[in-house]
Amino acid sequence: MVIDTNLISMLHNIGAIILTSRQQTEEQGNLHKQGIRKENKQRGNRINYRIFYRELEKIYGNTGWWPAETRDEIVIGTILTQNTSWKNVEKSIDQLKSLGKCNLAAISSLPVEKLSQAIRSSGFYNQKAKRLHELSKKIVSEFGGLDKMAFLSDSELIDFFSSMTGVGQETLDSIMLYVFDKPHFVVDKYTLRISMRIGIESVPTLESVKSHVIAEIGNDVETLKNFHGALVYLAKDYCRKTPLCKECPVRKSCDYGMTHVTEP
Repeated sequence: MVIDTNLISMLHNIGAIILTSRQQTEEQGNLHKQGIRKENKQRGNRINYRIFYRELEKIYGNTGWWPAETRDEIVIGTILTQNTSWKNVEKSIDQLKSLGKCNLAAISSLPVEKLSQAIRSSGFYNQKAKRLHELSKKIVSEFGGLDKMAFLSDSELIDFFSSMTGVGQETLDSIMLYVFDKPHFVVDKYTLRISMRIGIESVPTLESVKSHVIAEIGNDVETLKNFHGALVYLAKDYCRKTPLCKECPVRKSCDYGMTHVTEP
């Protein structure tokens, strides 16, 4: 078989052109990302929690978070939402309502086995049933309900709920903010994820986010509730584990979004 040296040479040249083109495209992409990073770095403190909240407020308005009809339902929800999606929590809440058991007094007198079946959709239902039953029983036996607990001091409320199994910092802050209207900001996995991606904090922690939010936004309870609610919606709509940066309405304020999406 006769080998056409001219054809081989031409193919080599075409391959070199394609490779060079790819390299140039990659270099341009890297330069674009470096430029965005430089621009974001130069922004300094332009983006902070106060400014970011105002952006979210324009998008989501008044979120009405926490979604519940009663304070009892909020407490129930704070236990059920642990390590699961809110959609699963809603199924359990609906089941409790259908049984006429969506209040702490009813749950405190309900056998744990029946409670666990009612909240099965929330996952870890045996563990959650036991914790929810114990918490409900303690509240009802010692105070008769949440209304009388409203007269306790902040430290007394914190001591009471912190002593209960299954009430960690996130659950405690949720109860303090949404049940008793205390200025505690709720920091969950969504808040930490968004804070890091936006670039407000490079390594956000529960304590750092709480202190910065209070310092920058203030301690108005309704604002803190709405900010947390807006973060929940942003995480569900766009800033997921695998984010939808291209469609995200706050992408241009986000370090992650601007470095991972190239404008056409």
